[in-house]
Amino acid sequence: MVFTRAELKIVRQLLSNYPAAGLNTVAHLAASAGVSNPTVLRFVNRLGFEGHPDFQKALLSEVQERMSSPLSMLDERKPSPEQRNFYQYFLQASIHALESAMQMVPSGDFEAAIEAAADPNARIFCLGGRFSGYLAGLLWAHMRQLRGDTYWINGTQADQVDHLVDLRKRDVLFVYDYRRYQVSTLRFARQASEQGARIVLFTDRWVSPISEFAKITLTTSVDTASPYDTMVPAVAQTEALIAALTTRLDRQSRSRIERLEELRRTYAITEDALNPLIDGKQSVPPADSVNNAERQR
Repeated sequence: MVFTRAELKIVRQLLSNYPAAGLNTVAHLAASAGVSNPTVLRFVNRLGFEGHPDFQKALLSEVQERMSSPLSMLDERKPSPEQRNFYQYFLQASIHALESAMQMVPSGDFEAAIEAAADPNARIFCLGGRFSGYLAGLLWAHMRQLRGDTYWINGTQADQVDHLVDLRKRDVLFVYDYRRYQVSTLRFARQASEQGARIVLFTDRWVSPISEFAKITLTTSVDTASPYDTMVPAVAQTEALIAALTTRLDRQSRSRIERLEELRRTYAITEDALNPLIDGKQSVPPADSVNNAERQR
């Protein structure tokens, strides 16, 4: 949809204080945007609403969805009694969420996230909330193999806050925040932004408040057949970023990964280090490592 110049003023006003800006009167929104009352009404009609009350009703419904908790969705997302194969039913819901996610991120935004992750002059920090923290850990665990200066902000709140002392301009903070939007995550991201760090936000379709100051926002669907939102699309987004970054940093990261593999073989980190033939090369792990492995069997 292409908006007129006057309609774009309304769009900017709504986005600057969403959704509160749309929950006031027509006259208030018009005055705030610097347009006439009829312009607001035409804009609402163009969006497909019968009138301003219908528009506000949709906004209120979205606010309610945005703040829904697992408790409030126990009945709403309860499978029907005749639903026998819940496994198939749930996976189908996950597929639908993935299909929705495919349409939600412009390719330019995804490319911008890759550029931020590949910036050789930036340090990378990864942060998530109570449930999304493991996504930050997943991103960090892969990214640290591809490049240096990558950190996972986890642990107690005090441990997390301590990271702020090191954040500076050109650093990039990848942050995961989904409804109901964790206050500690929001406060950390805001402080990091005020210190000059660039924020890349992974969030849901209702959009975390962090988007107000994030440089890049990647949204996804979280709807599924459970009172708990699904993270399947968010995992897919994370793995897509990792795959794209692997291609982008191929030359720089190859020697780093080779060195990591060499160190892992030396310390017999994985079972294949005990195999005398690895990648066509004879490898003999240290005697202590072999003895320890034998004792653990």
